[in-house]
Amino acid sequence: MEGRRLVCKAIRQVEWELYELPEAPGPHEILIKAACSLISAGTEIAVYSGSHIGYTLPNAPFPKLPLTMGYALAGMVHAVGREVAGWEVGDRVLAHVPHGDWALCDVRTTLIRRLPNRISMAQGALARLGSISLGGVRQARITLGDTVVVLGLGLIGQLAARLSRLSGGRPVIGVDLIPRRVQIAAASGIHGIDASTVSVRDAVSELTNDRMADVVVEATGNPKAMSIALGLATEGGRVISLGSPRGKAEIDVYSTIHRRGIVLLGAHERLFEHPYTLRDPWTRERNLDLVLELLADGSLESDGLISHRIRPEEIQETYEALINHPAEFLGVLIEWDNTL
Repeated sequence: MEGRRLVCKAIRQVEWELYELPEAPGPHEILIKAACSLISAGTEIAVYSGSHIGYTLPNAPFPKLPLTMGYALAGMVHAVGREVAGWEVGDRVLAHVPHGDWALCDVRTTLIRRLPNRISMAQGALARLGSISLGGVRQARITLGDTVVVLGLGLIGQLAARLSRLSGGRPVIGVDLIPRRVQIAAASGIHGIDASTVSVRDAVSELTNDRMADVVVEATGNPKAMSIALGLATEGGRVISLGSPRGKAEIDVYSTIHRRGIVLLGAHERLFEHPYTLRDPWTRERNLDLVLELLADGSLESDGLISHRIRPEEIQETYEALINHPAEFLGVLIEWDNTL
């Protein structure tokens, strides 16, 4: 039996690689038949385009080509190894595995979660990015009534804004240069600012009666946006670097951080890859389970977040379009089997 997985062979070159699957899973493995997988437009496109900062840093562990692409696949368990407990054929699951039509996973080492019955496969794939956004919201320690500004309304920013509102942020302000993304955020209760038409600082100042934001979440990944984020925070405010920066930034540390008492925090997902402890119970797994529950009970809305559904053979042209025409896209699903 053969499977397909997406491999980036070189910058701006991806292909579906064929590989052999065993007749039966190993003792601790499950075989998943894919329904859909979600493109991570930040990380994947940075790797594909060559803009990822890891290419320029000495001894950086990531990225190294060739590299399998993707980490948000939803599907159904097709076969189960003899030593596997807790998983059965027919279970609907979300797995941290590359794009592909099948996924063979060791249940001891792969992030796999069961999908609640009330959510779709597409929502399941979205939850994987939602857990990354939730990490940024947790770092922000939002309390009821905190003013929150989210810079960048791609998928990570959209989900961070919605989760900030669920955490008690009032108001939550979403900022983007793409009007359609601002409209989608506004439909979910976020106060949208179209940065292509107004001064962001003036708009935030007006909305907050000159107090500015208690929390600013930088979700663009553009290093130039960090100075903007710092300038939008009130004295003693928190600025969260959620979108992985694609380069270096020059910042006046004295004026923007030191003198104003600003707290600047990183929010890479690896911070949650730790065992459960009483002091820090929010592991990557618990964050993901919570996002799935919030989607299932309707607290976290997913309306408008999927803009495109593509066939696997359209992947190269879609990656190119995400580079050249990003304003046309938000969430992009690769559809494998829409009958699951």
